[in-house]
Parts: sequence; C-alpha cells; structure tokens
Amino acid sequence: MRVGMRVSRRWVSVAVTAGLLAGVGLLAACGGGSKSSSGNASVRLLNASSGYASLDLALDTKAVNTAVLFGAVGSYGSAASSGVATVITNTGSTAALSTVNRTLTKDAHYTLIAYGSPGALLTRVIQEDTSAPASGLTSLQVINLAPDAGPVDVYLTGSADALDGATATASALSSGGSLPITNVTSGTYRLRVTGSGDKTDLRLDQQGVVLNSAKVATLVLGNGVGGVLVNAVLAEQQGSATALLNNQARVRVIAAVTSGATVTATVGSTTVASAVLTPNIDRTYTQVPTSTGAPVTVVVNGVTQVLASQVFTAGADYTLWVSGAAASPVVSLVADDNRYPTVSGNAKMRLVNATSGAPASFTLKSDFSAVANSVAQGQASAYANVAASTTARLDISTGSNTTLTPLTGVTITAKGLYTMYLIGDSAAPVTDFRKER
Repeated sequence: MRVGMRVSRRWVSVAVTAGLLAGVGLLAACGGGSKSSSGNASVRLLNASSGYASLDLALDTKAVNTAVLFGAVGSYGSAASSGVATVITNTGSTAALSTVNRTLTKDAHYTLIAYGSPGALLTRVIQEDTSAPASGLTSLQVINLAPDAGPVDVYLTGSADALDGATATASALSSGGSLPITNVTSGTYRLRVTGSGDKTDLRLDQQGVVLNSAKVATLVLGNGVGGVLVNAVLAEQQGSATALLNNQARVRVIAAVTSGATVTATVGSTTVASAVLTPNIDRTYTQVPTSTGAPVTVVVNGVTQVLASQVFTAGADYTLWVSGAAASPVVSLVADDNRYPTVSGNAKMRLVNATSGAPASFTLKSDFSAVANSVAQGQASAYANVAASTTARLDISTGSNTTLTPLTGVTITAKGLYTMYLIGDSAAPVTDFRKER
C-alpha cells in the first residue's frame, strides 16, 4: 500500500464562483465521457446503499444499468432531456424501489446516487461537467448521504498522521450536506470520518485513497449496516468509482449475570469488556475487524465460556449479552439496529430481557400498544416505531400477565432510539429504560 503524503501544508483553497455553482449543481466533473450527439443527457447509477448488494437502473422503460454492485458505478445511458423517469429496482426484481421524473440538461452527464436503508431508498443526482483543474490538483466535493450517522467530520491526512493535530477537510457535515468543490493537492491520502467534534468517535478509516491529478471527484459517504459506521465511494467525474468500504464492526457487552460477578469478554484478540462488575449495561461500543471469523471468549468469575467462531458483518453493531447464573451463564450475540426511524415524529423502542433465574418471557407496551411480545431470556425484540410523547405510559408484563409497576410520564423524543432493559431475578426484575441515541 502506498504511503500517504502529509497534507497539513498542501491544501489549496479555491473560491468557487457563483457561476460555477449554478452550472454544476451538486457535483461536476470532467472526464472521459463523450457528449450525446442526439442532444439527450447521459445518466448512470452509483450504488451507495449498503442494504442492496446490487441495483438496476431503467430510464423510462429502457434498462440502462444492470447489477450495479454496492460501492460501484454503472455506464452511461441516454435520457431525453425533456423529461425522463429514473427507475431503480433490486437486481432480479421488477418492483420499483425508487421512481422519480426528472428534467435534465441536454448533452450533460449525470450520476444518480442510490443511498439509504432497505425499504427507504433515496436518490440524489450530481452533474458531471465541471472543467478539470490544473495539473497537480484534484477538484473534490464531499457529500454526506449517511442518514443515520448524524453530523460527521472528514479528514484527509498522511498515512501515519495522528488526528489530534489534524484539521478537518469537512466539519459538522450533516446528512444531505456537502462540502463545495475545492481544489486540493493530488496524491495518496488516509481518509478518516469521525462523529462531529469527537476525534475518538471513528466511523471509517481507509488508507491509500488516491486523488488523481487534473481530475474532478466526489467522495460520497453512505450508511453502514448498523447505522453509525459509514462507508464511502470515491467517484471520478465521467470515470470509475472506488469503494472505500468499512472493514470494522462494533461490539458492546451487557453483563447481567448474578449480581457481583465479574465479566471479561474478547472478540478475537480485541478486549470489549474487562472485569466488568455485574449488573452492567455499557453503551460503549468497541470496534473489531471483520475480515475473518473470530472466536468470542467470555470469562465469568474466572470461568471461561467460548462461542464458536463468529463472522461479524462490516459496518454492523452487535451486543454481547451475558445473562443467567454466574456458574452457568448464557452468552448471546445479537445484531443491533441503530438506524433512526424513517417516519418523522416517531421514535424506535425495543425490549431486552437480560434477567436470570427461572425462565420468563416479558411483553412491553407503550400507551397500551404492543412494542414487544413474549421476549425470552437472553433475547431482544426488534425495534418498533412509537409516537413521540412527553406523557407516555410504559407497561411490562410476563407471559402469565403479571404486570410490573408501569412507568408514567415518560418522554419519548422524535428520532430517538430507546431500550427497556430488564435485569436481575426474573421473579422481580429491575427495569432500566435508556435512550441509546
């Protein structure tokens, strides 16, 4: 892998004129594409949605791109500039995931970016006809199309540069936001994306990112599977695309065995919990590599439990639950969905049954509507959508309809992610209601 150059003194700021922005729209790029002799526009698809392994693009009823893999871009197809329907489908399906009627500029080049989560596919169009910069420079735009990641900072540095002294290329870039086209010194960089204002909150780390001389490029950020980690695609104007996909997952531990026990957990060679005293519900995730399967080892009061080798999905979040009696713990690994609700005004809520003792299932209702039904020990329900409220009532009951004391006057914030944890003995569990995001 090539060593990235230091960039702290090599950034070249270039003012983007109003006339350029008006002609470019969201992106522009100049490259090897040829203009349509018919006066039509040219359109291609970029798949930036981790929820779809491959996508197809049709212009009106004509198939243009087929099986565009996640992180890849298709070839250009001709579209009537007077108006065209861009139709995106999952490869092998005829059901439209997105249909948008668009009016384009004749002889112009466009990339249609598909992004978002399964069942909530979104699109954004960028135009690709910006004049190339001088030799030794790259005209770069950054677009945040990771709806669930929240605001992020983007860094382009040398390969060995620490983030402590680095200046962000793009700061507090919210979902849907973009850094205007800026000329930077061409070369090989290390790309890092963090949560806004927190250099320790690493969302993506990729070495060997090449910005070619006299080219125009767009860096597109997209969701990881779990919603917090991100992926990226670097697309050259009228040229190829390079997938910069996350190779990490995140794991946290819920230690809910008999009170007073200690729990240590490792994934491969990475420690995700060290001598945690139970009960403990940790919101902190630790990143683990996903290139190969890794054994999960849990030590409770000095006694080792080993799960079979686990394959962690890149970009995903997981919770490792250690519940039951300390002498015979139950260890479960469950995928977390930390994506925001797709409906404005809603929150997401789930129930985690981390009780010990006699097996018991629990049900959760919010304002008398079911959120989770009969969740067994060591299990979590799927997230359910609930309406935001400042006076919500939460009821928990067992399979025998024995009801715990309800929580009343609970505030549920729109777009919040909430978990009701049940810990302790199943005969008299303790409730711990938390806002996860």
